[in-house]
Amino acid sequence: MTTARRDYYELLGVRVDASPRDIRLAYQRLARQCSPDLNPWDAQSRVIFEEIHEAYRVLSDISARSLYDRLGHSAFTRTGQEQKPGFSRSRAVKGEDLQYPIELSLEDSLRGLMASFEVHRLGPCSACGGAGVPAGASPDVCSECGGSGEVWLVRGSTRIPSLCSVCKGSGQIAHVVCEECRGRGLGPVRATVAVTIPPGVDTGSEVRVKGEGHAGGFGAPPGDLVIITRIRPHPVFSRKGDNLHCEVPITVTEAVLGARVEVPAPNGVAFLILPPGTQSGQVFRLRGKGSSRLHGEGRGDLYVMVRVVTPKEVTPRTEELFRELERLMPDNPRATLFAQVGMTKPKAS
Repeated sequence: MTTARRDYYELLGVRVDASPRDIRLAYQRLARQCSPDLNPWDAQSRVIFEEIHEAYRVLSDISARSLYDRLGHSAFTRTGQEQKPGFSRSRAVKGEDLQYPIELSLEDSLRGLMASFEVHRLGPCSACGGAGVPAGASPDVCSECGGSGEVWLVRGSTRIPSLCSVCKGSGQIAHVVCEECRGRGLGPVRATVAVTIPPGVDTGSEVRVKGEGHAGGFGAPPGDLVIITRIRPHPVFSRKGDNLHCEVPITVTEAVLGARVEVPAPNGVAFLILPPGTQSGQVFRLRGKGSSRLHGEGRGDLYVMVRVVTPKEVTPRTEELFRELERLMPDNPRATLFAQVGMTKPKAS
């Protein structure tokens, strides 16, 4: 009975675009946890440790990782026997990823949404069914690679597998090709793809949809659809990471006496408590009122900068009251300004 092999990225617990450093750190952490020396009574620990070591051996090697990304575990097997990283018996190359940029409002990026997109991509040729040859025609085995789709290049004392340039990795040579796709087995198609945009995406975030990219040639698996998001500017909020920032106007009375004011937040109205003597430009933080975290739980914070608004129209009664306040509060906030810059304050004329 054959047991399905786990994906190397999943085994190490890293993303498919993980850096070499992230892969190394993940391997070191798991190797310590699953070491047979630390788990002498667990017979399964040695099996898991060997799987982790094999995953790291492939993903830490640039050329082996590239082949694994294209061909999966089949990149290292031949007639059921395990081979060294770099060997592949596959005759077709995995389809390329398709990038699709979309623009979202800030509200949609914060709460997430379901959306459908029409994409233009390469699919199996409708005329030949992806075979690359007309119906009834049979291709010959490529004499350059012997049908394997690969040739070996010698670099010094090292042999490196490379895609056969004659058959383009298909392992076959067609003397009569399909006129529609010119032997590629692929043609342009339109498709509608449903995508779930998770909460918390930001400008430059990537949402990967497995198997919805360009089709692979001659029956190879398709690539992925990579949604790249861009967030439109918002009239109130600006975003920095998982935190949101906004500016809220307050009155002179609210600044002097303190107040409880309503401010907008992504998940509804929030309340900000202003202490007496609040200054214009002062920033307050409302915890957990920011953006949802794309990777992880919880939310960021909302930073509110208050701006004191001075009345533009002053009635005689209002002016009288402010004159009275001026007599009651004679402090001059600019009293030490000239001394701080090494100047002598000019005398009033």
